[in-house]
Amino acid sequence: MTIPGSGGRILAACAAAVMVACAAASTAVAAPDLTVSVAGGGTSTGSSAKAVLTDQNSHVQWFSCTKSATGQVIPDAVTTSPSPVRIGSLTKLSISTCVGPVITKVTASKLPYAVKVDSTTVSHQTDVIIAGIRIAVSLTGCSFTVTGSAPGYYRNTTHTLVMTPKLPIKPLNTTRLTVSNVAGCAGLVRNGDHATFNATYTLSPATLTIS
Repeated sequence: MTIPGSGGRILAACAAAVMVACAAASTAVAAPDLTVSVAGGGTSTGSSAKAVLTDQNSHVQWFSCTKSATGQVIPDAVTTSPSPVRIGSLTKLSISTCVGPVITKVTASKLPYAVKVDSTTVSHQTDVIIAGIRIAVSLTGCSFTVTGSAPGYYRNTTHTLVMTPKLPIKPLNTTRLTVSNVAGCAGLVRNGDHATFNATYTLSPATLTIS
């Protein structure tokens, strides 16, 4: 049975319900604003005695290298925006002296990469994201490309940038490094695999503070 004139009211009510649901969904996924203060910034370099790329699922190390260096430009500023907040750029990334039974070459391209903050500062530590990464990995009989974003955190007390998926503060955003352009590799590395990157870079000069 159809009630005369009810169709328009039903359609209007449905449309209103959809708008409310969409607004609620939009509110739920909106990134919170962060205010990030950088002091003692400028141009710096970073050095690490170890850099490791690991299969996120199997935990097999795709490379382990004993020398890695960065260059970054992170100017003094106070910035407020939705997380993650861009505070500067990684202008250099080199990874070399790789150990193991096979010859390994790691080449970073498409620099600079974005340096972003993804948390408040707690106990002098702040979550960061290095975004826009693109590195080519070449081993004996195997090559592939890794692209995406890698998580880490900056520690003010030691002036170190620690690249690791194990963060001291719950991150506000998700990050992912993804494998593509696989050639060879005997099935040990596959397109669509995901990777984790670990390294600890000591910055020089030791002046940068993020809060």
